[in-house]
Amino acid sequence: MKLIIVVLFSGRSIQNFQCNLLYCGVKHEKITMNYLPGLTKICLVLLLFSLHSCATPLAPTGGPTDKEGPSIIRTVPQNLQTGVSSQRVEIEFSEYVNRNSLSSNLQIEPDIGIDYQLSWKKKTLFIDFDSPLPDSTTLLITLGNKVSDTRNNAMGASEVIAFSTGDQIDTGGLIGKVLNAETGKGLEGKEVFLFPNTYDVKQKALYRTETDTGGTFRFNYVRETEYSIVHFEDRNRNKIWDSSLESAHAFNIRSLNVQNGVIDTLASIYVMEADTVRPEVLGVGLLSSSRLRIRFSEAIMNEFTGQITLEAGFDGTEFSATPLYIAQADPSIVFAQSSRSLQQDSTYVLRVKGFVDSFGNVMEPFTQDLLGSGAVDTTIQRFIGVRPEGMLGMRDSVELQYAAPIRNPAIIDSLRIIEGVVERESWSKGVVTMNRLVLYPDTEWLDGVDYQFLAWNPRTQRRVLVPFSVSGPSNWGAIELVQMIGPNDTLSTEPVTYELRSQEGRLLKQGQFLETFQLDSLSASTYSLRLYLDSNANQRWDEGSWVPYNKPESLIIRKSIIIQPGFSSTIRFSFN
Repeated sequence: MKLIIVVLFSGRSIQNFQCNLLYCGVKHEKITMNYLPGLTKICLVLLLFSLHSCATPLAPTGGPTDKEGPSIIRTVPQNLQTGVSSQRVEIEFSEYVNRNSLSSNLQIEPDIGIDYQLSWKKKTLFIDFDSPLPDSTTLLITLGNKVSDTRNNAMGASEVIAFSTGDQIDTGGLIGKVLNAETGKGLEGKEVFLFPNTYDVKQKALYRTETDTGGTFRFNYVRETEYSIVHFEDRNRNKIWDSSLESAHAFNIRSLNVQNGVIDTLASIYVMEADTVRPEVLGVGLLSSSRLRIRFSEAIMNEFTGQITLEAGFDGTEFSATPLYIAQADPSIVFAQSSRSLQQDSTYVLRVKGFVDSFGNVMEPFTQDLLGSGAVDTTIQRFIGVRPEGMLGMRDSVELQYAAPIRNPAIIDSLRIIEGVVERESWSKGVVTMNRLVLYPDTEWLDGVDYQFLAWNPRTQRRVLVPFSVSGPSNWGAIELVQMIGPNDTLSTEPVTYELRSQEGRLLKQGQFLETFQLDSLSASTYSLRLYLDSNANQRWDEGSWVPYNKPESLIIRKSIIIQPGFSSTIRFSFN
């Protein structure tokens, strides 16, 4: 509706005019008009307003909010139709679709090299191919689950429309999983591709699919032939592997044959999503003639795995430096103590190896020339911590850790151990190793008894209270690992590497064994276990490569292993 207001003025002098504009009973504007010179008889003012309604617009009421995504109600040709000759495909949706969401989530396979155009008429999508479709070809039109309506409600699942220009539909298929190589958890939204089995990395993939919430992927309606399969993140969405941008992950087979009417199940592919970068030495400093500070690129898990050696340039003598402890405020820093003083202005060759980060990545060996120092060690001796923490086995040792080598007898003499309610003023089973005071039980700690270690802290001149509980065999569990004969009717001759982790993912124990092994003295809890064959002996699991093809190392993950007090769980496994 349009409202035209005509205001007529008469008189010789109109200096100002003000009026309130009202329409539909609502005051909307206040208008001020100044007299125009020369206008003495009549002033004509025309005001034009465009109004949509005299009523106040309100949001629709009376029904629930639309939370349903679009669905397909009709297609031409129909799903699984054969003998299709038309160059046009019609897809009618249940509601209006966000066209941008569809264009980025539409996939036509296999790649036939024919361009196509998209157009719309209300709720119907038209796909028009620029050239006739090839004969005897099954085409798949996939609409991803991110296709949404105009309210951004997405489709619940991907939809596939299959039709053939020949007299039959291809019925080959594959199913598999993409899993996290650290946790065994399924990875969602990971892309898997089928390429022609020519290993030409410049070719486009023929088929593409994505994993669901559980890490499972499926290929359906695949033509019968031989393919190469690979997983990578197609960042530029061109179905071509760009080795400079995209990391490819190989399966445990180089190629596979797809047959009509057969759905093959592939072995799971494991992907390292956690940190796979090895720690590096960023710098080495001499705090004194014998104390070293080594800074790594990331946190170090355990100083005991590291090895530090020095070689004197003037006579070639080799000697070691002992890792003391990891800095509490910055776990990327390791302090070490040289077994010999590094003479001022003398050159030494420093070699560092064996340090491991929290994900089990072993550092690359490091070598650097180091100039000696004449500085006196001014480190303040102090109590650092204790290992293990909390619960003791009946024969476990206790390690009290200090900031510097223990030379003051007061640290040993001031130690007190309270056994239940009895205070033991001396403890004969104590051994000093560099900066560690290691305490052993007389024979066994008393089962079920609470212990308190009163460790002397020279910095504060006071004792530090360290409480412990001791648990006997009835409160511990175990895991027995048994390798079974695999599909090739043989046992692996390579050592099996095991990694036991807590429910939170913290590495607890690791090592190697051949056929059987038992992990003892495990507290009641839930664990996860990784078993793999370190075929290249690089102290880590390797996921192989696609081009050139290198098979991933065999890997098995067992999740949610529940250990109960007094019981042993048997894990039987075999490698493919």
